[in-house]
Amino acid sequence: MKALTIKQPWVYAILREGKDIENRSWQRSFRGWLALHASATPRHGARFPRGHRVPDLDTLDYSAICGLARVADIVTKSRSKWFWHPDDGTTNYGWVLANVKVLQTPIPCKGALGLWDVPPKVLRQLQHQLPKLKLA
Repeated sequence: MKALTIKQPWVYAILREGKDIENRSWQRSFRGWLALHASATPRHGARFPRGHRVPDLDTLDYSAICGLARVADIVTKSRSKWFWHPDDGTTNYGWVLANVKVLQTPIPCKGALGLWDVPPKVLRQLQHQLPKLKLA
């Protein structure tokens, strides 16, 4: 299973605020279940779309897999309020997220850049918390 490290409060936004797009400067052919890993450090100064409250960063989980989502598509245009439109002419790749699942207990884990493989021990813990999903 693949994972993606994302800074808080963006993991929170995916899991709790309906953020349906993860913005990246790169794309992959990957589709399927993705573990959402909260990085060790937050993104200070993050701004959410109108109607969504940025949480207190001290209340969030870090260095842990906090949930899962299915990558349904990767697009360069979207009407989602969470899609970032760069002003400098660069291309933004919006990873379209669906079927978001929040873990009852975040799983401590070291992250990495790019897409990375979930360690077998962590995958077993994910499967234990979400036994109805076929993750492997």
